[in-house]
Amino acid sequence: MSKANIPNIATKQLKLQDCKAGKKIVISTNWLPLFGFEKDTKVVEELIGVGQGIKIRLAKRSDKRIKKVYSREYKGRKNNPFETLMDIRRQDLLEKAIPSDTEKVHVTFKYGVLTIVPITNKRARAIEKFKHSKNRLGTFLACSSGVDGFSLEKKGFTIETLLEYRPNEKRDKNDLSETGALNALANISPKYLINEDIMNLDLEKIAELTCKSETSLFHISLQCDDFSNVKAKSLKDNSIIDTSSSLDMAYDMLRMVEKFSFPAILIENVRGFSQSDIGKMTQVRLQRLGYKVHNMIFDAREFGGKTSRVRNYMFATLLPAEFSLPTYEKKQECSLWEEFIESKILNNELREVSHSKSIQDGISTGRARVITRSSLSSPTFLKSQDRMAKDSVVIFDEIRGKIFFPSNELASQLMGISQQFDFSLVSKSIESEIIGQSIEVPLHEAILDSIKEHINSSYSQLHGKLF
Repeated sequence: MSKANIPNIATKQLKLQDCKAGKKIVISTNWLPLFGFEKDTKVVEELIGVGQGIKIRLAKRSDKRIKKVYSREYKGRKNNPFETLMDIRRQDLLEKAIPSDTEKVHVTFKYGVLTIVPITNKRARAIEKFKHSKNRLGTFLACSSGVDGFSLEKKGFTIETLLEYRPNEKRDKNDLSETGALNALANISPKYLINEDIMNLDLEKIAELTCKSETSLFHISLQCDDFSNVKAKSLKDNSIIDTSSSLDMAYDMLRMVEKFSFPAILIENVRGFSQSDIGKMTQVRLQRLGYKVHNMIFDAREFGGKTSRVRNYMFATLLPAEFSLPTYEKKQECSLWEEFIESKILNNELREVSHSKSIQDGISTGRARVITRSSLSSPTFLKSQDRMAKDSVVIFDEIRGKIFFPSNELASQLMGISQQFDFSLVSKSIESEIIGQSIEVPLHEAILDSIKEHINSSYSQLHGKLF
């Protein structure tokens, strides 16, 4: 005789199986005899409620529709010595108890009682909700100070919910947690503002507050510091020890994805995110949740951009239409000097920094990002640009023999940010931070065009229409 300790409760998840009549549930497990369901035990199947599952209990003398527990014998096999099984295939019962889009059920074992409840097929529910949406371009925008939101609205998307919170940093003298949200509100029109740290969200509360919104796209730009080659390895290691690292922000993003089951997701980050362990984990988990994932690396200059900004865009979708990559454009050919810089120098719009030690050190060590008269594109701007760090973008005029510092206006123009974009609610230093962390607009809008086509085409397919 074999022995096993018997817990108060045990659980399993099982897939529904096909049979000639339709669907069936087969419970073939060691746990049945441990909870009183031994070979030939008489049982009764009962409806819990429409769409709420099935209860199987030990039969009483007065019961009429009785079944027996079956068994299989595997001599010499130790891994499944107690195997008994139950085969539930009454279609009248299953059709009432289990919604048609269910793929898996959850089984709870207690002594004398089995409870079988459907596990919500989130993918099917998300597609069905999208199919009946009146606002198929509704967007949940996260970790945005407004530049990407401005492009979304320009392309016809609506911002249903904005999640934006600037974490306070050691160098900050004041609370700056509202600055990104203020800048966004000066430029876009979300219905709901969540000015809370993504790492401490009460998702149940947010779901309750935003339950009337229709969202097809989840757009998020995870903090990129710890995926960038600009941040030193020693600083990355220290940030893990002192918990200032933002690596685990991807975990909070995936919590949101699992909670809200967005039909489509756009994740924007630096190139390094794509091949990082966090990036790979994100892709695998999205695929496990049923998304088709397109993991793409793009250089902004291939889309008419004026900076060398290279970005990883991970687009994940549950929707049925094919997703087409954005179309490449010809690289920038015109000299930045002629188009932007010479006139600003002549008009004294750029500050001379020839004698700045940090700038000189940046140039001597090769860390400075330099625009010259022959430059066809600008080096990418960083969040730290305004601090005149060694890796700041500078302008070197070989003829005048002078070094100039780009203004926020020039940086914004080079990033493709619209002149109508309003930075008036934040300081110049915060404005510079926002520009440095921003999307490169021409590239971003090309991707949004492809996503919009994918969403519209999917909507048409689901309604049996030609797009």
